Amino acid sequence: MDIQSSQDYIKNIFNEIDKELSIHWLRIIKQYIRVPLDNRYGSHQFVLLATSILTSGGGPVLELGYGYFSTILLHQIIVVEQKRYLLSTDTDLKWLSKFKANISSSLHEFRHIKTTKEWDHIGTNHPRWSVAFIDHKPGKRRVIDLIRLANVTDIVVLHDTGTAGYKYETGLIVYPYRYRYKYLSTNTDVLNKYNGTLFRNIRLLLELTIEMQIPKLG
Repeated sequence: MDIQSSQDYIKNIFNEIDKELSIHWLRIIKQYIRVPLDNRYGSHQFVLLATSILTSGGGPVLELGYGYFSTILLHQIIVVEQKRYLLSTDTDLKWLSKFKANISSSLHEFRHIKTTKEWDHIGTNHPRWSVAFIDHKPGKRRVIDLIRLANVTDIVVLHDTGTAGYKYETGLIVYPYRYRYKYLSTNTDVLNKYNGTLFRNIRLLLELTIEMQIPKLG
């Protein structure tokens, strides 16, 4: 069975955790993610993987903050395989240069953010986003964009949610559907305002990784 068959099963068929779902999900994990898992910088990989698979066929994806564990994964799934538009943004020009030197596609746009005020305009080039990943600097911007993107994004993935300094609370209350993934020491939240079914399915996949006890560092 090929990886596309497993993705199709995950997206279209499953309704609850069962043995067959575990087989398909584990096959997908092994295809895209290296184990043992990184507890810190890569702790959002499972969340991005589940979200990307379950929104395939959907709209564009927004990445606020580059990273080896997010940008490369999103490029492979969203751009190369699903042929969706991905906008990756960051304040660090060196990061931008590293990724642009090795990743090239008309569907993947990299944008350098020169001033904090520029974040206000990121995401306005599309009326709606399928997924938004929030992991950018400065840290105080995160809660602002968390609130700003709530009504124009199907699923928000928010990194470092166990860190009190980000003061996420005022943004989190905007989202009726919230799940905190705590399997790894650095927490990641899945947030949704309107689509309870999509949220539930993402949560099921993430809870399955806990049940499967995928190896992790430390």
